[in-house]
Amino acid sequence: MFSVEDLHRMLIVASDTPGISDLDFMSDHPVFVNWYGDRHVMRRDGTILKGDECDVSLLHECITPDEIRFIANHLFRGAAAQEEMNRTQGGLNMAYLVEEKHAVGHARRGAKHRFRVNMVQGKNTYDETNVQITIRPLPNMVKFPEDYGIPPEIIRHFFHTRGMVLVTGPTGSGKTTLLASILRDWLERSTHSLKIITAEDPIEIVLQEVIHQMLLSGRIPKSFIHHAEIPGNLKTFSLSIREAVRRHPNAALFGELRDRESIDAALELVLTGHLVLSTTHTTGVGSTIDRLISGFPTEEKPMKKQDLVYSLRLAVSQLLVKTADGKQTAIREYLPFTTPVRKVLLETPIEHLYPVIDRLLQQYGRPMIRDIEDRYREGIITEATYRTLEEEHGLV
Repeated sequence: MFSVEDLHRMLIVASDTPGISDLDFMSDHPVFVNWYGDRHVMRRDGTILKGDECDVSLLHECITPDEIRFIANHLFRGAAAQEEMNRTQGGLNMAYLVEEKHAVGHARRGAKHRFRVNMVQGKNTYDETNVQITIRPLPNMVKFPEDYGIPPEIIRHFFHTRGMVLVTGPTGSGKTTLLASILRDWLERSTHSLKIITAEDPIEIVLQEVIHQMLLSGRIPKSFIHHAEIPGNLKTFSLSIREAVRRHPNAALFGELRDRESIDAALELVLTGHLVLSTTHTTGVGSTIDRLISGFPTEEKPMKKQDLVYSLRLAVSQLLVKTADGKQTAIREYLPFTTPVRKVLLETPIEHLYPVIDRLLQQYGRPMIRDIEDRYREGIITEATYRTLEEEHGLV
């Protein structure tokens, strides 16, 4: 029977192995890990198998329906996870912490590993209900921006006294890491004195540790950060944004702009003189603006477009792509919304925004294709990867 010790062993291996972004549990399947973008089977003892290996004993590695229920209930703090999903007709999201248990004096005694968990119900071949659980290792602390190759131009345009900064990209593209890295930079090295608040679903990277470490080393912090979790601490993102007005932060990070209500609330917070940081699951600056506007009724779109253009200060879009050595590298597109850029966009009809934004990216920002070309010239990506990316992100 699968045990908590088995789960923790696998999670610790995943957390310690560079390049693992997800573990996937599902009944009647072995556990899969996403390692630099490729799926590999992980045994219960934590061994990762290559895709071309053959081993009939893998049938014994499959997770049974009873085991998946046990894992789901354990991750859901011992409660009935499937019953809760039946009640809400939705998935469950939560954070999970593993603390290593070792004898006194062991170098890893008390080491902590944090994870983000999502679980969703589905059906198997026999029309029976099953559960698929995705567990993502989270870094205990992010590195500084330069360690991730984040260009100085992005860092320079990130901080404003008011406005909106968006980081976009698909799930797993490093949006949270990019944001957390720059927030760490603000907390630890910036000359600004800031109150930063966040609302996340769930909390991924706990940056309060930065302040704690500064105090331990005798450094006096100029800023602080407070994390809140959705829905554990605040019910919705839109509610958390409205609460932010009363808290008077210098910067407010909201995990995602996911609907009309949260977009409206974020714009309202900007218009009351705050800096809002958030993400969307879009790729490219043009598609991000189009997506944010498209969710509103036709008669509201022109006004929402104006509000958005007035509010935006920077949009960064990021992807992770396979490198020639089988790992991954980040490619980015960014556009600072300076006064000349906003002036052009305010004068541009909604239906003409895409080609105009492409031109503005070349003139004032950096289109994705430039990073793609650089990675190819440096030998970081193969020609096949370059051709695929060029076809998708090349300029017309």
